[in-house]
Amino acid sequence: MKLKFSWLNARKNLFLCSLVDFVLFIYLFFRIFKDSISYQLVFIFLTLFSALIWIISSYIIGRYANLNVEKVQIILKQFIKTFLNICFNIFFTQVLFRIFWNWNYMNFESFSDFLNDFSSFYIKVFVFSGLSQLLFGIYLSKNFSNKSVWYFLGDKNKEKIFNEIIGSKAKYKVLNFEKADLSGQIVAKGIIIDDEKLLKKNNMKFLFELNNKGMKFMKVSNWCERYLNRYPSELIQVNDIIEGIFTYDENSFKARIKRIIETILSLFILIFTFPLIIIAAFLIKLEDKGPIFYTQIRNGFEGRQFKIIKLRTMIINAEKDGIQWSKKSDDRITKIGRILRKLRIDELPQLLLVLSGEMSLIGPRPERPKFDDLLREHIPNYDLRYSIKPGISGWAQVNFPYGASIEDSKLKLSYDIYYIKNFSIFLDFMIFFKTLKLVLNGKGSTPINKNN
Repeated sequence: MKLKFSWLNARKNLFLCSLVDFVLFIYLFFRIFKDSISYQLVFIFLTLFSALIWIISSYIIGRYANLNVEKVQIILKQFIKTFLNICFNIFFTQVLFRIFWNWNYMNFESFSDFLNDFSSFYIKVFVFSGLSQLLFGIYLSKNFSNKSVWYFLGDKNKEKIFNEIIGSKAKYKVLNFEKADLSGQIVAKGIIIDDEKLLKKNNMKFLFELNNKGMKFMKVSNWCERYLNRYPSELIQVNDIIEGIFTYDENSFKARIKRIIETILSLFILIFTFPLIIIAAFLIKLEDKGPIFYTQIRNGFEGRQFKIIKLRTMIINAEKDGIQWSKKSDDRITKIGRILRKLRIDELPQLLLVLSGEMSLIGPRPERPKFDDLLREHIPNYDLRYSIKPGISGWAQVNFPYGASIEDSKLKLSYDIYYIKNFSIFLDFMIFFKTLKLVLNGKGSTPINKNN
């Protein structure tokens, strides 16, 4: 089974919802504005660009999220989110249309005619787009509630380890499948294989029968990758390292493309957010007269150390008693620091490190050397995370809250390893937009545990 795009397969519902919404938006746009714009190229640009903004803002606001809630809540949330998204897009497209209006590309007799067509368009978008996503939400919610059963083929000790790996939030209920008993009628989604040696010759015929009936067979590592979108470090084998499954070539074509795209994006974000950085710097100085920036040594690509730079969010001498994990409701964080962390504004100066090549926009978060020494003792294959450049945001950051313990770090490592194995430009873009979504919703910046 090819799992190179397992993250894409796991999100086929998301892509299906967005594709339907994209086509619907373009169709309505074409029907209403096809005779109102003189130049065909301008019309095509406006159509595609407006549809793209609609899809991106819909994703960020959460219109395509699978909801495991009651139908009444799905209806309410979907139409509220659709209305909020329309408000944003009206503001954006009003500006866009007025730019082209001034260029005399429009055939409206008056601005009031333009507003009438504009209002008609978004009313139809609200009804048809909201209704289509509502039907998707009800259908996916129903499917989500019908959990599939997987049989686990392995000894009881391995089953216990497997249950610890997948955690309590696993989508599928995993049952023990006795290695010596493969007789009888098996009704399940598939069989998770921990040890291929358990498949004895006298069992092969029965397994062939299950295979011919459409039963899936997956290794534990493949199952975690396909259905959990992470790769637990305990499952890494020596052969995986030898075969280069987790090898990142920084001189490869896609690595060079990643570097070019991230440089352009980082420069654009720095220019766009520069006023925010200035305001934040002023407020930091105003609160306690302390330094604006905070620097710290972190481990980077292939273990090379570098100095990270952030806007200071903690009190002066926050670590006078030694280094420690961040905590929920950490009293070391300043008042302005809490706001900066929630909106991730404190991370913006790190874009300079992306421009210099010491960091990436997307990748595993770099850790402090002393924490690395601690985690290396407790987590197998920990150093694998530094086989790729560290990033400001990453697969772990958008899938797991702020970690503040060894167990959190272990779980986040499984997401980092998954990213290294499945790295692609498209996955990077998905992480980028998920990061925007988290920032706008103010999530993911607070530790989930109160204790170390």
